[in-house]
Amino acid sequence: MAKVLFKGTPWYVHVSFIVAMALLVAGFCVPPHGEISGSVLTGIGELLGGVTLVEFVVNIPKYLEAGIKAKISHGQTTVAIAADEVKEEAQDL
Repeated sequence: MAKVLFKGTPWYVHVSFIVAMALLVAGFCVPPHGEISGSVLTGIGELLGGVTLVEFVVNIPKYLEAGIKAKISHGQTTVAIAADEVKEEAQDL
């Protein structure tokens, strides 16, 4: 059975999802009807991507305690978290 790390979801995740869905519906309903603008899709992506990044950063200590390795990549930027690497870097200091 999988280990449950998080109990409940923060309120800002729910609010961001509701706002993203409202943007999607509004983008579909405003003229021209039935066509969603690329800027609306970009806004939704940035909104949900920002929430994902915040959740990732907020939960770093939980990842390290559980020994979970996590990695986020976008273009040439990579953010990786691994308990072994952090311990090795701490010893070097």
